Amino acid sequence: MADFVPARAWLRAVVTLCAAGGLSVRLVAAPLDPTGLEQRVESLLGQLSQQEKIQLMAGGSTFGTAAIARVGVPALSFADGPNGVRSNNDEVATVFPTGVGLAATWNPEVARAAGEAMGREAHALGVHVLLGPNVNIQRTPLAGRNFESYSEDPFLAGKMGVGFVQGVQSQGVGTSPKHFVANEQELERLRSSSNMDERTLREIYLAPFEMIVKEAKPWTIMASYNRLNGTYMTENAPLLRGVLKGEWGFDGVLMSDWGAVHTTAPAANGGTDLEMPGPGRYFGGALVESARNWQVEQPVIDEAARRMLRLVARTGALDNPPLPPARRDAGTARSREAALAAAREAITLLKNEHDVLPLERGRVKTLAVIGPNADVPLMQGGGSASVVPARLGTPLASLRALAGNAMSVRYAQGVDNDLVPPPADYRMLSADAARAKPGLAFSYYAGDKIGGRADHSGIETYFEKTMFASQLTQMAGRWEGWFWPTRDGEHEFRLATRGDSTLWIDGKAVIGKDVGTALPAESDFQAAGKVAKVVLRQGKGYRLRIDYISLPVAFHQMHFGIRLPAPDIAEAVRVAREADAAVVFVGVSRTSESEGRDRTTLALVGRQNELVRAVLAANPRTVIVLNNGAPLDLPWIDTAPAVLEAWLPGQEGVDAVAQVLLGDTNPSGKLPFSFPRRLEDNPTHLYYSAGRDANYGEGVFVGYRYYDKKQVAPLFAFGHGLSYTRFEYSNLRVPAAGAGPLEVSVEVKNVGTREGAEVAQLYVGDEATVNVVRPVKELKGFSKVRLAPGQSQTLRFVLTPRDLAYFDVHVNDWVATPGLHRVFIGSSSADIRLQQAVRWTAQADPRLPREGRAAFED
Repeated sequence: MADFVPARAWLRAVVTLCAAGGLSVRLVAAPLDPTGLEQRVESLLGQLSQQEKIQLMAGGSTFGTAAIARVGVPALSFADGPNGVRSNNDEVATVFPTGVGLAATWNPEVARAAGEAMGREAHALGVHVLLGPNVNIQRTPLAGRNFESYSEDPFLAGKMGVGFVQGVQSQGVGTSPKHFVANEQELERLRSSSNMDERTLREIYLAPFEMIVKEAKPWTIMASYNRLNGTYMTENAPLLRGVLKGEWGFDGVLMSDWGAVHTTAPAANGGTDLEMPGPGRYFGGALVESARNWQVEQPVIDEAARRMLRLVARTGALDNPPLPPARRDAGTARSREAALAAAREAITLLKNEHDVLPLERGRVKTLAVIGPNADVPLMQGGGSASVVPARLGTPLASLRALAGNAMSVRYAQGVDNDLVPPPADYRMLSADAARAKPGLAFSYYAGDKIGGRADHSGIETYFEKTMFASQLTQMAGRWEGWFWPTRDGEHEFRLATRGDSTLWIDGKAVIGKDVGTALPAESDFQAAGKVAKVVLRQGKGYRLRIDYISLPVAFHQMHFGIRLPAPDIAEAVRVAREADAAVVFVGVSRTSESEGRDRTTLALVGRQNELVRAVLAANPRTVIVLNNGAPLDLPWIDTAPAVLEAWLPGQEGVDAVAQVLLGDTNPSGKLPFSFPRRLEDNPTHLYYSAGRDANYGEGVFVGYRYYDKKQVAPLFAFGHGLSYTRFEYSNLRVPAAGAGPLEVSVEVKNVGTREGAEVAQLYVGDEATVNVVRPVKELKGFSKVRLAPGQSQTLRFVLTPRDLAYFDVHVNDWVATPGLHRVFIGSSSADIRLQQAVRWTAQADPRLPREGRAAFED
């Protein structure tokens, strides 16, 4: 085998045992040693003309860089990727739990495994860089992309981000941690200014990026849309050049978010290396002119081109052609297993009075499955991170399959929770009148006319299509087949596209240029649309056709939705009353949590609260399952005996939820954010506004830091999560004093009757600092351990001086105050099991004012 492998240092052979019994070999990039990589980069840089260097600084397409064919530099392909590879050409991929779900595992190894799987699929789909992870802080519970980011805590967000980046990049695919920095809300995100002091910026919002840059070395970072204290991030030289590239030593590409560059010279001089999307608006010909006029000096251009060449070399694209189409397989069994493992660990048990859960097959003969999310494939949020799933499943189907003949599972929807008609259910559609193939037949055509030879065709089962067919700048599309209503009554249809589109039902246009009721754009990301209401009969087939003629746009969208006639709460109550136990699936919908807009309330949409109360009254053994990426208002929480947080769990999450409910899996997730009792209780309530300034007036007191300091009890605390077993903590060992790294250990024991996993959380409190207000405690370590009944394990942590420090704005550095600090060990931020004081004996920082040092000196 080795005789056939090129002897070049930058190639390695990967041998795969195929299912058919043969061997396949693929050549992928192996990391060059730093010296060899830099030598190659410098050699290529020396061959480039000024024009070619500037060409590298602007995208060559909507999701790709520019190629320099003369010297063999290929274009790179980018794709969104926080919870799966969002193909720009509508190819399926595995959908993993969204960012908040991954963080709920409190297990960086799970993030690493998910990253490895996404890296493999990215490689298979010809993608060189995944645009993720999103490590912005969950500052306000209203933020539209909370589901996509990790946590309210920078330490947890950073550690999960490190695992994800290391996993993806181990497969020869780059990452782009985003959005750098302070992009914590969607409202006015394109022009708003996030205003905060330097200490807050350093301790909370920069911290996860710093951890990822130093520990995982990402190949790119994405600059955010927003301003920071009045300066657009793509022009923020103190942060981009001073902190990111200088202080932290980031040697990758700083790319813009799509459309986030507003100037030429200020952005280039500020530290932006790559303007996206392409072709460049500010970094193309405008940058040539700026360089000619000495507004941008040669070293700036050389450095940006050098970083771009370094990225190309790291991906291996200099030596390896893209995989042929036949090899572009994604959604494999290996990836699905990784997604299932992540979903299992993410699911978080919030409440379980009287051991209602698990619903063991021997005790529960009849199970009522109820709610608007019970029989829909709700797996992710909306926006640029929306992935075309390799599998469409529902909790109802998974529960029926897993329960088998041991349990009768009965279903009632109860209520609707969609803001607008949700994506059409492919199970109610067919490509032909015989109903042989579910879905609609489709054809895409290059240009602006339908007909002739199709560029692409097949059967469509997923109707929330975003950024599809990106290889066609302008296109026409047709979807056609049959719709089979499951209820009599008024159906509401929705069509939203970037172009001219028409929906026909039985040959009559119901939505089009001159028909249908206009809807406003759902967000600055999603296209506007129209709706129409049509009375249809159950069991009758109706011929559907959708025609779409796109505008010449950077990306296409086609969202086709159908809202069924209103369901019946009374039927749901009857089904619940006749069952041994009930499970109610409520929360957000496929249309209510998305990029491009913030929420206005924490309330459940529609009549969901009414449904929950009615079912709880009908059956005392009722479990509430939540689907959401951010806190919700739960007015019935005191009467619900069991509540399970399922998140937006990815395509395999439906199986994971069924396994947890029936006791095949013991839940081990922990909340990565605080769950307030009311919107008014959250620390940003006084500062979140509809204006163009996002004022971070709460400072460092985000999430649990605020609830601790104000002594306001949240509904569920940061780090909270129950198990079907119990854990005890003992033997906390902390040095009495020290001036260097502090070793901490604690013993955790499973004292219950089931195997389970526990997350031991280490917090540190500063009781020595008197001239700066500090949080009561801050997360500085955690460890997830799986234990059999009766088994115990000693967990070990090391605290560094930085873990005890705060950022002192007067000396512009991190300061750990000598004196008393406290170590807390707990099962959540509110469930502290053990604590011990430690005296930090290092000398006071001589740069501090004398009056500040006096209190710290013995």
